[in-house]
Amino acid sequence: MRKPGIGIVTLFATLVFAATILVLTVSLTQSVRDGLRQSAQQTIGGDISLRLFHRATTIDEIAFLETLGTLSLTIEQRVMVQPSDNQQVVLSELKAVDAAYPLFGHLKLSPDIPLSEALGTRDGTPGIVVGPELVEDVGYRVGDTLYLGGQPYQIRARIAAEPERKFRLFSLGPRVIVGLDAYRNSPLLAPGKQVYWYLRIKLPPNNARSPDQIIAAIEDRFPDSGWRIVSAADGVPGLERIGDFASAFVSLMGIAIFAIATSAIRNALTADLATRRPRFATLRSLGARPQEVATSIIWQMGLITAFAILIAVVLTVIAGEVLGPLFAEMLGFDVRPTFENGTLIAGFVFGFVALVSINPIRDASDASPAFLFRHQDHRETQDTIKRRSTKLIITKALIAACLLGIAGALIDLGWFSLVLLAVLVGCQILFVGLGRIIRAMAGRLSTGHRLSLTLRLALRNIARPSAPTVTITASFGLAMTCLTAVMLFGSLAGQHLKSVLPSQTPDVVFFDIPPKEQDAFQAEIQRTDGVQSVTQMPFLHGRVTHLNGVPLTQAQVPRRYHWFLRGDRGMSWTDRPTAYMTESTLTDGHWWPPESVNEGLASLDASVAQAIGAAVGDSLTVNIMGKPHNVRIANLRQIDWTRLDLDFPIVLSPMSSAFDHGVISAVQLNDTMDARTSMDPILETHRDIPVIFVNDVLAKLTGLFDGVVAGLLTITPLATLGAVLVIICGLIALRQRQTETIAMLRALGIRPSQITRTGALETGLMVAISGLVGLMAGSGIAIIAAQAIGTIDLAQVATIAGPMIATAFGAIVVLGFGGGWILQAASLRAQAGWRG
Repeated sequence: MRKPGIGIVTLFATLVFAATILVLTVSLTQSVRDGLRQSAQQTIGGDISLRLFHRATTIDEIAFLETLGTLSLTIEQRVMVQPSDNQQVVLSELKAVDAAYPLFGHLKLSPDIPLSEALGTRDGTPGIVVGPELVEDVGYRVGDTLYLGGQPYQIRARIAAEPERKFRLFSLGPRVIVGLDAYRNSPLLAPGKQVYWYLRIKLPPNNARSPDQIIAAIEDRFPDSGWRIVSAADGVPGLERIGDFASAFVSLMGIAIFAIATSAIRNALTADLATRRPRFATLRSLGARPQEVATSIIWQMGLITAFAILIAVVLTVIAGEVLGPLFAEMLGFDVRPTFENGTLIAGFVFGFVALVSINPIRDASDASPAFLFRHQDHRETQDTIKRRSTKLIITKALIAACLLGIAGALIDLGWFSLVLLAVLVGCQILFVGLGRIIRAMAGRLSTGHRLSLTLRLALRNIARPSAPTVTITASFGLAMTCLTAVMLFGSLAGQHLKSVLPSQTPDVVFFDIPPKEQDAFQAEIQRTDGVQSVTQMPFLHGRVTHLNGVPLTQAQVPRRYHWFLRGDRGMSWTDRPTAYMTESTLTDGHWWPPESVNEGLASLDASVAQAIGAAVGDSLTVNIMGKPHNVRIANLRQIDWTRLDLDFPIVLSPMSSAFDHGVISAVQLNDTMDARTSMDPILETHRDIPVIFVNDVLAKLTGLFDGVVAGLLTITPLATLGAVLVIICGLIALRQRQTETIAMLRALGIRPSQITRTGALETGLMVAISGLVGLMAGSGIAIIAAQAIGTIDLAQVATIAGPMIATAFGAIVVLGFGGGWILQAASLRAQAGWRG
């Protein structure tokens, strides 16, 4: 360490890079997870949140909940905001709040006035506060008058920050907030309207019962209430899962980048030990035992690793200071690197370095004193490769098992962590196998006399057992797989969202249509220019509670289907399937005849049925408006949820006396028609009926998706950088081993330009082959993943993937052949007697 060579310098730089990425990804994601859990009270609005759909809470329910702590009641509904003049109506997400709101956090207004003052009544007109979109995009100002359901409200302030909306990933319109008392008598609260009633509880400080115990008491007291209950102690449903998966993926990428970079560490260590082999042979000739030589190298590696971890921690703290305010502004809570997993991270780094260093250290410590006289290590035949003892193999297996356990703990996603690690290890094994195949094929081809001397020499170098063929192939192939998968998936899925999906969805959706007006409303739409088809269905919510009389719990179904049991689900009923429903494949059972009125039949999504263990003929209990209703499963449908069309996971047979409900109308327009222009007459006539323009929704979905892809693209290039470090370190090791060989070739008359071409060929072939296989593997993963969000046309894949893969392969070829040329030329210039 007094005079480190290029091998040690490269090793240290690579280790700092890899350790910093690992520490940064794991520590920041853990901080985000902790922040999400700690801010759950603000996000759900209380310690416990209860939600009802369609029906209001009863006096008994409110009286009981008030005994548990401070209670806040709010109403949420999607409504059309109407200006006082002829301006366009705007779909908004309304919230009516009581005096206790908010229980946690603070609603920030601009101007900064108390909420009670902003929502109070002045001169007979109640107040309203609006989201910034209505001010910045629509042009409303403080003091303007708006109408909700025919009732006037005066804008008193703009919403600067809303506690419950902090982590809202998606919304259909800007927020507007009014007082609960002023809104109670609104016609928008008529029976059948799509209204959410939220009851949020703030537990007292001296509360002796846990949230789970309180929830159990609520369910025992009102077993048929039908509400969805959420505890802040369990995190935010949906958001918690998204945060866990996002954190797990980022942590996995950090582990993958470190694993890729450790190949570079091994190559750099091999290069350094190769240059110091004469020193080790001298020590052995003076009586030093192999264990003493190995111990000195181990101490060196331990000190270098510890110092690299220390620098990585410092760099992570600096990065946290830079990125922390950005995350805090975006997420709403302080994000700083947390080192509670510091011991695990340090153990993972030391363990991985030990795993890749065992063989090089053993080879170096066994250097024979005869090396001073005969260069035995360059007789690269199978006879000179030392056999690994059983003890060494067991040691490496134990270290690898410990590393997998630590990696699973760092990802922290239960059994799914093992699945992610299995995929990562499987890909690594695939490319290690590819590297061995390349090495074997190069050895066979190098004996062909028809090939040029330069190419044969390059193939022979690739085939050498000491060449970094396997490490370069494994690391670069894995990096190209990750990068290609993310980029191609983003392109295919983005193309589906922007081009394919709009043609598979309705253009306009009206909802909350009063049932008594649905026929007249449908006839009016059909008379509108440009309307191609109209699909109209009743709509309400219900919660599935029992299967064949046995209660259903989330513990009984896979996690990805918890959404079906966690709360109320949208459902409808019909006498015959719609045109879209007929496109869904019936996997079992048959549709009921049109005259099946009040027979209590149901059509269920086949995937959901499989998850909950239901079959045709089974009985489902559905809680609708606080009352249980039993239905029998008549058929199972394989619904394509990648298409945003009018369908429901549960569709019931017709009924003569229907529940209080609203009606949804999905309108398909001709391709040449503009949706807003076509629907203007309807919006003027029916200003209170909420409407969704699907193109606007798709634009928001596309924006969210583009943001996710952009985030992934900021991580995956780091894997490519790690692979480049592997290539550089491997080539440095190879060049230092070939010093005497190159001198011999020069003595035999080989020109420097030929030797440089040899370096370019061997590097280019390794990088090009592994890169091409990585491109193919990544393309396959991207296509499979893109199929999950919609049917992908092969012609579309060729159009998008063809130019992308061709461009990427061209860049890989330039990187491989050009980089090999440059490194070989630099190696020649660094040797005495080669300058000029």
